[in-house]
Formats: sequence, structure tokens, C-alpha cells
Amino acid sequence: MRDLAELMDPELVLPIGGREFRVSCSARQGLHLVQLLNEKPRLTDEQERDEIVFALGDTYEQMTEAGVSWPKIAVAGRVVMAHYGLGPEAGRMVWESAGGVLAGNPLPPPPNQSRVGATLARRIFQPREPMDRMILAAARTTK
Repeated sequence: MRDLAELMDPELVLPIGGREFRVSCSARQGLHLVQLLNEKPRLTDEQERDEIVFALGDTYEQMTEAGVSWPKIAVAGRVVMAHYGLGPEAGRMVWESAGGVLAGNPLPPPPNQSRVGATLARRIFQPREPMDRMILAAARTTK
């Protein structure tokens, strides 16, 4: 009988920027992903980022050392989560849709950033003082 490793390659190969990154999944990771995705979770940005890093395992370090950008790492992580959590076809669908980003599903921020656009959001959604409205109204009426 031949060795099972010869017949079955359980690693997922992700071609990114002319390189191939191989992602293997331990039994612990696979079980975690299956349970996580069967619950249909709504993850915060921080939770999704942690799941991506966990799913990629050692490959995450290889990608960062190779200079792969965070958006590509995040998409690769989503592909790995779908592939090992839901099946190869689900992983292929996520890969073809660029991780769902093309469908309007934004990526989580990179590990060194807490929230995407936090400063911008504070500036845009900060309540205005009544005085600001009066000044704007006066500016519109005077010419």
C-alpha cells in the first residue's frame, strides 16, 4: 500500500505575487473553523483579524516576511477559513470574489491598526456645536 501523503496533499496552495504560499491545517484549526463557520458568526474587525492570523498559521509570518500587503493576506485568510471550514468549493468561491471585497464586504484593518478610519470617523460624525450652524447659516445669507 502507498503512503497516504503521496495520494493526498492536504495543503492549500495560494499563488500571490508570483509566489506560492502553502497553508496546512491542523486538526485543531480545522475543527475550530468548522465550528466557527457553522455558527454563521458576525465577527468584529479585531475578531476577524485574529481568526485570519490563526487560520494562516506559520504562513502568515512567511507572507509578512515576503512583503505581502495586508489586503492580500486578509483575502488569503478568508480563503483558508472557507476552504477548511466549509470545503474546497467555498474556498474557491471566496478566492474568485477576492475575499468578498468585490461584493462589498470590507476587510478588517491590519494588525498594527485598531480601526479603519477611526480618526476620520471621529471628525465626520462628531456632533457640531450650535455656533457652527449659526456661522454657516450667516455665511450662506451674506454676499
